[in-house]
Amino acid sequence: MRRLQPVLLLILTLVPSIAAGQSPQRDGGVYRWNGSQWDQIDGLATRIAVGPDGSPWVVNSRNEIYRRENGVFQRLPGAATDIAAGEDGSIWIIGTDARAYQWAGEDWRVTNGVGIAIAVDGAGDPWLVGRSAEIYRWRGGDFARQDGGALDIGAANDVWVIGTDNVVYQFVGGGWVGKGGSGRRISAGRDGTAWVINDAGEIYRWADGSFQRLPGTAMDVAVNANGEAWMVGSTQRNRSRGRR
Repeated sequence: MRRLQPVLLLILTLVPSIAAGQSPQRDGGVYRWNGSQWDQIDGLATRIAVGPDGSPWVVNSRNEIYRRENGVFQRLPGAATDIAAGEDGSIWIIGTDARAYQWAGEDWRVTNGVGIAIAVDGAGDPWLVGRSAEIYRWRGGDFARQDGGALDIGAANDVWVIGTDNVVYQFVGGGWVGKGGSGRRISAGRDGTAWVINDAGEIYRWADGSFQRLPGTAMDVAVNANGEAWMVGSTQRNRSRGRR
């Protein structure tokens, strides 16, 4: 990746400010996991991240970005296609220009990264999936290429990917170890867990060496270091039988 001097960039959009995700034909509902089922809150979205305080950040089908504060979604500047939150509170997005940006408190700081998906590990460093499925890791202010290829990535204390073969992999000892199953979106949870969405929208959680089916169907799922999980989708079970 070509190194660029980071600058502060406020990404302006021309879409008027509205309630989070008013596009029901394309967005999913926003839900919080209570340990046994999903509780719906207000808002609609296509992508979601969870900060260390348990508050969700979402992107809707219009690429608008919202942060939930004091029980209300607040519109933020910019436009994104993916969003991620770190244990240290750092927030990263993939902009509509495919560039990686970091939240700087009032606007977004552009980096040299280019990709389609992003996650932030327990040290606050982002991992990026490039446009040709390459995997990059933030090292010393730059994105460095890693081995392997991915369609999506999740990071916490452990890093997980959906490989280009749709199989779930965990980063162990400097390499990728296959865990089986099949997915299209993934989020890393606490204590070596991972939450996976397959092609049918079914939700699975990897824990204690196996996949556990959870209720609902989703287009995205996010978990923070405290194990607080949110998803965008529906609590209606998908009738099609998908693969893990």
